[in-house]
Amino acid sequence: MRYDIDVIRKAEIELLAQMQGATSITKKKLALDSGISRQHLGLVAKGKRNLSVKSFCDLADAFGCTATELMYKLEALMLEQIQLQTPAAADKAKGINYINKTILDKKPENQSED
Repeated sequence: MRYDIDVIRKAEIELLAQMQGATSITKKKLALDSGISRQHLGLVAKGKRNLSVKSFCDLADAFGCTATELMYKLEALMLEQIQLQTPAAADKAKGINYINKTILDKKPENQSED
């Protein structure tokens, strides 16, 4: 499965917030323990930058877990993001078809004439 960059960024933002909350580690201590600058961590937390593999491993170490455990959590958050997006896309398509059918008196885009 390929992941959209927006899904990855949102998941990284949520992962940082969850892990900081769970470990009660401050941003300053996280930066010191991981060797990642506070500025870079701030940009990741805002969704403006992504983590490199090395930074990801360093974060896992700072949080006291393995990179595999942290990746498992990140992937779960990415799948959650995808599930949140899917109903919205389906609702949007239903809304367009509803407008076409009831207001504009057109057939839905995915249906053909008999």
